[in-house]
Amino acid sequence: MKEVFSYFIRLGALGFGGPLALIASMQKDLVEKHRWISEEAFNRAFALIKAMPGPIAFQVACHLGYRRAGFKGATAAALGLLLPSFVLMILLAIFDQAFAASHSWHIAMLGMQAGALGLIAGSLKGLLWSNRKQPLFWILFAASLFPVVIFPAWEPLIIITSGFLAVQLRKQRSVPSASFAIMPFLVGAQDSVILQSSTWFRAWTDLFISCFKAGAFVFGSGLAIVPILENDFVTRLGWLTHDQFMNALAFGQITPGPVTITATFIGFKTLGLVGAITGTVGIFGSAFIHMTTWFPRMIDHLSRKKWIDDFLTGAIAAVIAAIIVSLVRLAMAGDFSVLHYILLVAIAVMALIGRIPAWTLVPAAGFVSLAADYLIQ
Repeated sequence: MKEVFSYFIRLGALGFGGPLALIASMQKDLVEKHRWISEEAFNRAFALIKAMPGPIAFQVACHLGYRRAGFKGATAAALGLLLPSFVLMILLAIFDQAFAASHSWHIAMLGMQAGALGLIAGSLKGLLWSNRKQPLFWILFAASLFPVVIFPAWEPLIIITSGFLAVQLRKQRSVPSASFAIMPFLVGAQDSVILQSSTWFRAWTDLFISCFKAGAFVFGSGLAIVPILENDFVTRLGWLTHDQFMNALAFGQITPGPVTITATFIGFKTLGLVGAITGTVGIFGSAFIHMTTWFPRMIDHLSRKKWIDDFLTGAIAAVIAAIIVSLVRLAMAGDFSVLHYILLVAIAVMALIGRIPAWTLVPAAGFVSLAADYLIQ
């Protein structure tokens, strides 16, 4: 257990570059070098984890920890990977609160917000590229756009529906256009009643449920939490302003570890340290339960199921549609100037090229925004 914790706390502190970089480090260090599991077993587990909801790098870490030292090993891996970024996000939240009234801080954060949105847009390349030759993927992507625009609160149901539609249509070996006409009606009508948290316990419950729900439907990329959390905490509950949510996204991009650590910032802003812990446990709780209960016992059985790839195709199509809609909505709702939109596009292009470390792009955008404001004055 000590061995597991010591490795993952180092990775959590130094693991910049996104989930794929974290997974590559784990494979090199723990599979190829230390031989915690065989390469064949790792590849089989990784293939299934990619098809499951939840932050992918976090799940791989928990699985490797479980294989090394059982439940205690998975717990040590989870705590080690998350602890550095958890502490850093709380410090950033305190810093953000202290300088919230500063004009310079506001201008710098606008640049970082634009950079974060650009980085998210550029990060979609991997998901889109791997599915570019599948007509079914593009049809389901287009079919998902209307529901996620009209019913943003129902994104998890839309994702699951899209996944199961892909499975059924693969079985039929046809893609009848009429099948997608039912998509908007499968999610039902959005509840117009905004829940009000009248007590501390109710607020705590809403926070945990919202984060747990987001973590349970992060198919394909941790960025899938963006539209879910935005709808819950900005639109439905009204706990965060648009700027506060955008700051959370920006900070999530520049800290090491999983990008879904954004939930820590949101929790701290709503209920202090208890909220930070609640948001973090909620966002990662579902994945941790999967990795420590049924998953280790079902790998061999699930690896033979061909329908999993089809489900993932449909689910990722809906996830990308939801992320794109959310990006447009966030970009239009902010106080962006022409410069910030240029920064957004520039960061997206640089993320696509991939020659500059991703975690440096967001602070760089903030510096450019601040420098430009200084020159104008």
